[in-house]
Amino acid sequence: MLTRLRAVPRWVWIAVVAIVVVIAAVVTVLVVTSGPDDPGEVTFTAGGASVAAEPTVYCDLMVTDCETDPSAVATLPLPAGVAVDLTIPDAVLATPWQVAFAYVDDTGAQQSGRSQVFPPNARGQFRLVLPDPRWRLERVEVQQFGASQTVTPQGSLFSTRSTWVLAAASGTA
Repeated sequence: MLTRLRAVPRWVWIAVVAIVVVIAAVVTVLVVTSGPDDPGEVTFTAGGASVAAEPTVYCDLMVTDCETDPSAVATLPLPAGVAVDLTIPDAVLATPWQVAFAYVDDTGAQQSGRSQVFPPNARGQFRLVLPDPRWRLERVEVQQFGASQTVTPQGSLFSTRSTWVLAAASGTA
């Protein structure tokens, strides 16, 4: 018994080609946009001087695809007792973030600290003032958290997605 094949209508071929083109376009968009997007700049202001910093590390939301730029560390003179004002970009404000910092106390000992973790859309300005005017900041780092987390017996730890860094300029005393 012979079965005769029917010709496929032209509109079916057009539909198949259109679907293949749409799928190829979607895959291309996903591949091109899967990496980090534009994170914006953090502006650091201290002692009347300001500097805008690009991120030293910037990752996608899941912290799987990262770009690093160690040369993006910004510098300003940070004498003892100076406050640092930070202006945070919208891309960071949409996520949890915090400020980490390192300083030298009046005995010359290295110390470190962290601000509270700010929830999404909390605020775009932060002022870092050390409690003792004899203490000198050495490094200020804005840390944006990503969606990747590690569960430990102490609780969940979220990965740092991005960092913007200000370092004390050479010769700051």
